[in-house]
Amino acid sequence: MARPKKKQSSSDGKLQLTKAAYEELQRELKERIEVTRVEIANELAVARELGDLSENHAYQVVMEKKELNENRILELESILAIAEVVEDTTYDNIVSIGDTVELQNVSTDERRIVQLIGTEETMASDSAQGRISVDSPVGSAILGAKVGDLVRVVLPKKTVEYKILRIL
Repeated sequence: MARPKKKQSSSDGKLQLTKAAYEELQRELKERIEVTRVEIANELAVARELGDLSENHAYQVVMEKKELNENRILELESILAIAEVVEDTTYDNIVSIGDTVELQNVSTDERRIVQLIGTEETMASDSAQGRISVDSPVGSAILGAKVGDLVRVVLPKKTVEYKILRIL
């Protein structure tokens, strides 16, 4: 029986992240503020010395780089402001963000191990490494399921049924 989809954000609007993802976002924010900003400021100083800023391509490129960095800083600050680090819940046998889960395709008996990650972790994830987003078809199907449950994954051309074997 397929389980209903659980939301990734809690009822108070928090964005659920694993501890590792939260720490990685904090690390990126710190690096962008303390390192990248300084590098860009130095690049701007060099570009200003090249003359007329209205026709200075190097200056314009660095200004675009600065804008991208500042936008990412704002995005990271917004994410971290609403982030909620999820606790390890492997003891309750319910699949949640951060869990590594062993699945079995009911039709083929093929087994697959995946780690369920939050939306913001997806940027750095690689599905070939078994990391899947809660927003993916498999991720949304297994989120909130219990060990032993059967879940249906609806794909564009077929539906696949998996059994949740265990949470590692």
